[in-house]
Amino acid sequence: MKSVVRLLQLTVGFLIAIAIRVVYPVRHYKFGRLPSHEIGHYASNVEIHLCEKDAKIHGDSKKTADIWYRNPDYAVANNQLDTMWSRVINISDSPITRYADAISRRLPGGSKFSISHHDRDAYGLYGKMWSHIQFSNSETKQGEDFLNSVRRAPNQKFVCLAVRDSSYKRDQFENRDIRHDDYRNNDISNFQNVVEKLANDGYLVFRMGAKVERPFAVDTPGVFDYASNGMRTDFLDVYLSANCEIFISTVLGIDSIPEIFRVPRVLTNYIPIANFGKYGPQDLIIPKQYWIENENRFMSFSEIVASKNALGSCTSSYEYQRAGLKLVENTPQEITLATQEVLARKNDTWQLTVDAKALQDKFWSLYDQLSPPGIQSRVIGHKPIIGTEFLRTNPHWTI
Repeated sequence: MKSVVRLLQLTVGFLIAIAIRVVYPVRHYKFGRLPSHEIGHYASNVEIHLCEKDAKIHGDSKKTADIWYRNPDYAVANNQLDTMWSRVINISDSPITRYADAISRRLPGGSKFSISHHDRDAYGLYGKMWSHIQFSNSETKQGEDFLNSVRRAPNQKFVCLAVRDSSYKRDQFENRDIRHDDYRNNDISNFQNVVEKLANDGYLVFRMGAKVERPFAVDTPGVFDYASNGMRTDFLDVYLSANCEIFISTVLGIDSIPEIFRVPRVLTNYIPIANFGKYGPQDLIIPKQYWIENENRFMSFSEIVASKNALGSCTSSYEYQRAGLKLVENTPQEITLATQEVLARKNDTWQLTVDAKALQDKFWSLYDQLSPPGIQSRVIGHKPIIGTEFLRTNPHWTI
């Protein structure tokens, strides 16, 4: 019986794949598989697609109807995000949709009838458009009720923090060598200084994460280890990330939520360097350091540029080891200064000096020499900030 049903579904899918070609001159139908199993891509890929569609980057959006379906092989990463997207895009639950997409891709001209999506705001549209998803009145009340239950003062502002460790990938990919990605993991204790400073300045701080390796041992009023203290829900993951003052991260999936809600981010301990160009002016980045073990010194950016093994775009822990490098995490002081800079910029109290601008220019001049080339925006000047104090105290990043 199951085989009969599947044959029927395949037949209908084939007919739909033909039908969308017949009506193409009048109406364009496109299918797209949602990256619903990864919270970061589920947030950014869909938002960027909708921004580019509104901006008519890829043609007349009024003539095109998008039909999405979830990844059938995995569970949805965040049900709140899924609920919010279902209010603004057409998501089909029928298996016929994915059969029609699979068949259509194999027929002539298949690319015309499929949605191509990505996670980079290449056209700088985030700064020109509002987020495509919003919270309903009842959701806003639910979120504010939670915040008011932990606030120490009315309307107290808050900051979110997300630090990547190996726990999530270990759980998600049981048969994968997760040590390959160890270069992206970080020590949560290096963030104790910044959260204590934020708490002393009157902010609440939530340590985010669906799965974490160990608790955040900070006994400071107003700092919540939300990831492991029982507070965490799919709803609050999205609500807190979307409404925080700034989001401090080591670059992992959940920090795409503040990105699509236009919240400034502090991206710490970030490599590979060649990815920096995918971010925008609301983001501030400080990279991990490359320590040359047999010379007991940091590698300069110009040496990274000149390296023969593409260190600027390396995405393997093993490759860094083979190059004789130890990756050094940002210090608590570097993280704190970067965070203070983002807050000052957000509050319009940051003063850009001539020497600070010169340091930015030197960094990006070296970035432009990377081989393979680093990611570049299609918009001139659309690039993130490299932490000012980080560049001042680490001159090897500008020589």
